[in-house]
Amino acid sequence: MVIKQVTPYLYFNGTCEEALAFYSEALDGSVRESQTYGDAGVDVAQDSNRIIHAQLEVNGHLFMFSDIPNDDDSLNKNHNIYIVLEFENEEQINEVYNIFKEEGQVQMELEKAFWGQTYAKVIDKFGIGWDLSYTHQE
Repeated sequence: MVIKQVTPYLYFNGTCEEALAFYSEALDGSVRESQTYGDAGVDVAQDSNRIIHAQLEVNGHLFMFSDIPNDDDSLNKNHNIYIVLEFENEEQINEVYNIFKEEGQVQMELEKAFWGQTYAKVIDKFGIGWDLSYTHQE
């Protein structure tokens, strides 16, 4: 099995922008991108300024950041850090998804996402959160 990259994904409850600035300064990193729910056209009733996705690069390593939707605290309960695994092919992502979901909790089913990746979000039987991703080749 070949995993192309492992990326920490940190979730916050409305403080993502502040945390992104903090980690950027503390780790001497640079923000590669940042998009709010409002920018993405995602309806978050009370605060469209929350961050839906941001990337921080630190010495060639990526960290991903996001605010949880303010009406969904489920991601913030003991699961504010997920490990992102990017796979080489669909067979690998399917295999790992099926292993992790057994006795685990599927938060997002494995499927092709609107941003062009096959993607799933799973908390495994040990309580570890995983974002599984495969980028389709054009």
